[in-house]
Amino acid sequence: MNNSHSPDALQMARLAAAPSNWRILNLYATTRSLRERHGDEAGTFFQNRRLSESIILKHTLREHERDMFDQAPVVATKVLVPLQGRAITSGAISFFIGERAYPAIMRQSFGLRVSGAEIDRDAAILARLSETPSLDLFLLRELFAASAFRIPAAYFQVSLLEDDAIRAYITRELAPLIRMATSSADPAKVGRFVESIFGDEVGPQAADFFRSMGLAEAGWAGVAFAWKAALFYETRFLDTQRRFVAMLGELASVKSCNFSETYPRSLVEEHLASLKGFIGRAYQRSLSAAQAFNSQRRATIIASSDTLELKRYLEDLPKNVSGFGGCIAIVEHILSYWSYRTRELDKSRVPAEILCALTAAICSLEKQFRLSQPAAPLAATG
Repeated sequence: MNNSHSPDALQMARLAAAPSNWRILNLYATTRSLRERHGDEAGTFFQNRRLSESIILKHTLREHERDMFDQAPVVATKVLVPLQGRAITSGAISFFIGERAYPAIMRQSFGLRVSGAEIDRDAAILARLSETPSLDLFLLRELFAASAFRIPAAYFQVSLLEDDAIRAYITRELAPLIRMATSSADPAKVGRFVESIFGDEVGPQAADFFRSMGLAEAGWAGVAFAWKAALFYETRFLDTQRRFVAMLGELASVKSCNFSETYPRSLVEEHLASLKGFIGRAYQRSLSAAQAFNSQRRATIIASSDTLELKRYLEDLPKNVSGFGGCIAIVEHILSYWSYRTRELDKSRVPAEILCALTAAICSLEKQFRLSQPAAPLAATG
């Protein structure tokens, strides 16, 4: 654990102003905003109020940080907690979930159990956050939706209407579906629907639409949230594809040197083949997941004019989008780690030992985040 008044304090101040995304869960900003609007009735993400003002990060471990673990992962989940009763710039407690000292930190600083037959609720939430490859709110809402953790829904509210480019994309994509479902081509009606479903909460026009589709009212919020996620992911996926193609080009041009008895050419080639196999599987899995909800799928539904197929599409959105969110996070970790580790390397002359270590580290992500096997339920008390 680091109890810092300097580097972590500066990091906290910078992160406190950052919006939550796939790498950052900014509970500090969200919790304070909810308290300002709703007081103590707002509820908290964690039962421990200090943890509910934390900032949680997906962090690529530096070499000096790997010694903090018995078995160090490539990507660790870091928790930054402002020092109790002080401004955010006064410093923070920081620790990694799963580091060697983690049980003692949680017990001594927060009074929480992290192991045994019944771990505390907050510790169980942190364990889930550590297991998932992404801290994206779209993914986390689905991750915790069916659990007994009772995290207030306000923590997962997202509006996409402030971004003009996303708003235009949403309107363009939804207009044919609305016309199909309501037999109306009125642009004003489409605009009202976009406002109704893609703001912070489900509005009356969206409710009428879901009702006309025969969707159970209990699932409206989940469907609306997943629909936001689907369209948000689509607007970002093209950039991910571009960077993925660029990485493949770099990987194809990599040449190794300084072979030895310990690191012969055959071993390097074996590592490169393993890396190419892993990144290919990760990328293809994300493409397959996207096909369940993307614009091509919607175009097929529109062409068929089958409202029952549209209903099935909407009902399946939460699980389909959640699956994609996990897959694409793996791809993002691959791209991020490759960029981080190779930015100062001459890719035409990479020492065999370094290349083997780099490829092995990236491939270890496949074991760390097992997307094909959902995390086992964790008992939570408290």
